[in-house]
Amino acid sequence: YTYFGYPLIIWLLAKRMAISLDPTELDLSTEIDWPSVTLITPVHNDLEKARKKIDNLVALDYPKDKITIMMISDGSTDGSDEHLRNDHRIQFIGYSQRQGKPTALNTGVKDAESEIIIFTDVRQQVKSDAAKRLVSRLLEPGIGAVSGELVLLDPETNTGAHVSLYWQYEKFIRIAESQVASVAGVTGALYAIRTEDYTPLEPDTLLDDFEVPLEIIRKGARCIMEAGAIIYDYPQEDTASEKVRKIRTLTGNFQSFFRHPWVFSPIENPIWFQFISHKFLRLVVPYFLLLTFLSSLFLSDPFYRFAFWGQIVFYTLAIVANFIPALKQNRIISLANVFTELNWAAVLALKNYLSEEVNVKWDKTS
Repeated sequence: YTYFGYPLIIWLLAKRMAISLDPTELDLSTEIDWPSVTLITPVHNDLEKARKKIDNLVALDYPKDKITIMMISDGSTDGSDEHLRNDHRIQFIGYSQRQGKPTALNTGVKDAESEIIIFTDVRQQVKSDAAKRLVSRLLEPGIGAVSGELVLLDPETNTGAHVSLYWQYEKFIRIAESQVASVAGVTGALYAIRTEDYTPLEPDTLLDDFEVPLEIIRKGARCIMEAGAIIYDYPQEDTASEKVRKIRTLTGNFQSFFRHPWVFSPIENPIWFQFISHKFLRLVVPYFLLLTFLSSLFLSDPFYRFAFWGQIVFYTLAIVANFIPALKQNRIISLANVFTELNWAAVLALKNYLSEEVNVKWDKTS
């Protein structure tokens, strides 16, 4: 159900809905009174990427008198503050003690004077028409948050290819959810909201891209994905880096679940069906995999014996690939390794949360 049933159901529901989110339907050439926008980008010790990001954002196709580029240095110690402070193209905010992304976002929104906020990360490059696409969707009735589309470029390894393929699968689900009602979260690298709708984050929040839209959805507005608002990145090329990223993300999910128990209520949560099917069940898959393994071990029917030995082979290949990296050149073994490691990451994420091994000061994996 989690990997195949729900995606099929949400796709069929989307096909029956009258709502269309075809990016080709947006006419960006029409002259309108575009609202003011602040692009908020946190940075920590990454001057080279910050400079490239500023160049990228300056080139966006949006009225120059309506756009503010805000760069927030979260306790940088590499001397980048001096360079950024002297860049006349941006509004710079810096503070000496590193506190994490939530504090940077809270600080930026507090100082923003625009009608709309677009959050974007420092590493990725934004397509020139992305701001207009996000804003155009946000101006539609009932829309409270709009996610951009993360496009992963040129994977060089089988691991990177499987990560990229997984993200294509994930986007397919998110687009369908957008058409039905709302997507349960946004792409953290690029999303837009109205400034007045921002709820300040707790300083130790791990997933702003889940917490921010969640509060907006709770108030009755929709959160959608605009597939034409593109931001480019490269996939993690090794399982270890992707596993580190995934553990942090899933730890953040557990943090949000425990902080907002109302999300489990079909009465209080407007997107309860999407949340349970997409977000929650993904995190309990490892335990169902364990039950599947144990049940096939104790059942004597030939089908279950075959299933048992099939699982033995699958997990053995996945584990051995960690010790013999050359095996990952085989696509099937690489897929087994990625699938197993990312489900194990969900187990480690719960352990991290329950043992309070949570660090909001994210260290880059690439």
